Amino acid sequence: MKPASIEWIDSCESTNTEMKRRGAAVPHAHVLAAHAQTAGRGQRGNDWEAAPCLNLTYSQMLRPGSMDASRQFDLSMLASLAILGVLRRYLGADACLSIKWPNDIYAGDRKLGGILIEGCVSGHSLESMVLGVGINVNQTEFLSDAPNPVSMAQIAGHTFELEALAQALADETATQMSIYEDDPEYDELHYLYMQALWRREGMHPYRDTATGERFDAEIADVLPDGRLSLRTASGEIRNYEFKQVAAIL
Repeated sequence: MKPASIEWIDSCESTNTEMKRRGAAVPHAHVLAAHAQTAGRGQRGNDWEAAPCLNLTYSQMLRPGSMDASRQFDLSMLASLAILGVLRRYLGADACLSIKWPNDIYAGDRKLGGILIEGCVSGHSLESMVLGVGINVNQTEFLSDAPNPVSMAQIAGHTFELEALAQALADETATQMSIYEDDPEYDELHYLYMQALWRREGMHPYRDTATGERFDAEIADVLPDGRLSLRTASGEIRNYEFKQVAAIL
């Protein structure tokens, strides 16, 4: 595959918002990357802190050739694994990188990056998907009230070249999507995703965001629609959508 095209801009409110505004004019795999993002968004409207010119904030347009809308989480798993794989090559095994459900990138118990996926459905088909990515790269001081940020520079002890990293991430995402479209092995994708999950083994504390209940549970599964399936200490299975449950650090 040819390298993904990357368009760098000085500043915008949100690369996802700008990418969606451009709509059909944006080709598959094209990336819009901003040196500064003034209103970056995370999952379910959370803010994303990123100091200008120190981190990666970009959106990539993905256009599946033919995919049922019900399989949207397949691409979420695929993109998360592609990004995780590139970051592991840069940072090595000692960084202990993993995916915090559904698609945050963690180094140990600290948040290295986040992914915001916004799909466009036409009938029963997934027409396009905007993949918004934020990676803490060269920032070493965080000013927001986020509890556990960390950057690649803090982990490695040196800075990284943003353009080269962006190209590697965009190319790998597009490549893995092409491979999956040609041979959609869901069971293998699901297995790799489960193996990459943060806290994938053992009992850990969680909080039900609707009731405030705190409980211990282990990850039993991630369902095809993206819901997290937890098994409590009593053996009860509970299924949660995004933001319905929070892991307690």
